[in-house]
Amino acid sequence: MEKEDKPFEFEFSLDILNHLGRGLYRSFATVIAEAISNSWDAEATKVEITINEGSLVVEDNGKGMDSKDFQEKFLKVGYSRRLDGSNKSKRNVIGRKGIGKLAMLSISEKVTIISKKKGSEITGGKINNPELDKRIKQDGRYSLENITDAEKRKLFSKNKISGTKIIFERIKANSNGEEIIRKYLATQFNFIFSLQKNDSFKIIVNKKEVTEADLKTLDENTQFLWFLGSEDKKMIDRYKNLDKYKVIDNTSFKFGKDNIEVKGFIASVKEPKHLLLRGSGGDFRASINLFCNGRLRQENLFQEITSKRITEEYLYGEIHVDGFEDEEIDRFTSSREGIIKDDPLYQIFLRELRKIQNVILADWTPWRGEFKDEGDIEAGLMPKYERRLQDSKNWREKDFENKIDENISDKSIKKTLKDKLRNLSYKNTQVYQDLFILENILREYIKIKKIEENYFDEKNDEEKTIIDSIKSIRGLRKQDEERHALKGKIVKEEHYLNYADLSCLGEIIDIFIKKNEKKPTPKKYRKELSSDAKEINPIRNPIMHTNEITDDVLQWDKIKNVIDYIERLKDKG
Repeated sequence: MEKEDKPFEFEFSLDILNHLGRGLYRSFATVIAEAISNSWDAEATKVEITINEGSLVVEDNGKGMDSKDFQEKFLKVGYSRRLDGSNKSKRNVIGRKGIGKLAMLSISEKVTIISKKKGSEITGGKINNPELDKRIKQDGRYSLENITDAEKRKLFSKNKISGTKIIFERIKANSNGEEIIRKYLATQFNFIFSLQKNDSFKIIVNKKEVTEADLKTLDENTQFLWFLGSEDKKMIDRYKNLDKYKVIDNTSFKFGKDNIEVKGFIASVKEPKHLLLRGSGGDFRASINLFCNGRLRQENLFQEITSKRITEEYLYGEIHVDGFEDEEIDRFTSSREGIIKDDPLYQIFLRELRKIQNVILADWTPWRGEFKDEGDIEAGLMPKYERRLQDSKNWREKDFENKIDENISDKSIKKTLKDKLRNLSYKNTQVYQDLFILENILREYIKIKKIEENYFDEKNDEEKTIIDSIKSIRGLRKQDEERHALKGKIVKEEHYLNYADLSCLGEIIDIFIKKNEKKPTPKKYRKELSSDAKEINPIRNPIMHTNEITDDVLQWDKIKNVIDYIERLKDKG
């Protein structure tokens, strides 16, 4: 029997690189962001990105590495800087799993890494991806290509005390434009714009520094702001066109004995298109992102608790929860694009996030209304049709305001006209619309019942009234058609019903119903359409002639609920 003297050990194939790193990132820009995160963790104060056709160079002035660090830290998959006792940095370390460096294997055919630690020689090596692919399929062993001393000196500036330089050659991924890369990095590393005075970190892309100015388009079109926990006055100054903001207090929550702080902000732009980084083709869209210790951990966070409300299409922001970082519990997925969904802390956080979401959803539509912008028709208790009418009036009101600004120079007159514009009630329009629809529905009903003009008997007083009314309006219409500028027909269709107003239409339907009743309803029990029509017709006329109606009329049930008149047509043969 064979004796087992040596203990069993795990063995790992190089193929694990494909699973953990080479397909880890979705775009050229996210790989650059990973390289910058490594520079931050290496205590660099500056990282320079150089993008040329087919190549990329990332160079920092961080602590750098000696040959031992390069082998045991950089090339050791799973090494975490957090466990490095020699790491004395006061910064929050971004890296955790030690697999982000594998992203470098995903975008180019060759990667050259050279580095220097203070007081040590330049070290490094080359990764040849096509050769690495062969080795993965063969024996699973791969050694980096050596770099000559002359090449090291050529690639690494002799004036640099320490730092790391990574050169990507023959880029395989679709590279994004320089301007878009700069904007993307500005959104992902927004925290560097508000570092403490004793810390500094500059990102430079093709010799141009990434600054808050790269977010200018987004900032200029930010309309509302909700601070989480506390107000940031610097941000208020940054958003020059901000219409309104508030602080949502008490955003922190308890998890066991720990107090988990939720900080940051959520903002709303004027139009959803302002969330797209110009020229990106939609690749990068500002969203509500989750950060832990300054590192982006999950994009589009509201997607986790989406309400499918229109408001969400306007929002972006940063939510910072450092409490997700735990030395004992790893809550982050290997893909680095999110948090493990069933983690208890994450589930409690989502519950608290819904409370924040509810505040924003409640604020957004009223705030938009204050500035005559489209709101969410699902919001509040206002019926959807009223919300649409109000929005419609607001949109058109803006057009009239612009015309007033263009053509009226007198400030006093301009103010009076604008005040009038703001005070016009959209409900007047609502009643007009309802009456317009009702009258045309009644006309269509009469046509369906085939009630022609010759249906009425001149010998019957009621029916003669209808004939006379139609004849009178037809005569007036003919005069109007002869007088108006274009001459010719005014009304689309020639039909006798187009000379009947609401009152007349009600009488026609009542006569038809009475004539077709097998057992006539006694008059005192009869609910005639014409009675209601005659009652509101005096109000209908000024409405149809665009006069403003008093508040009493607007609140009158007969006017508010003209849609209910359709009930008069029920089961009438």
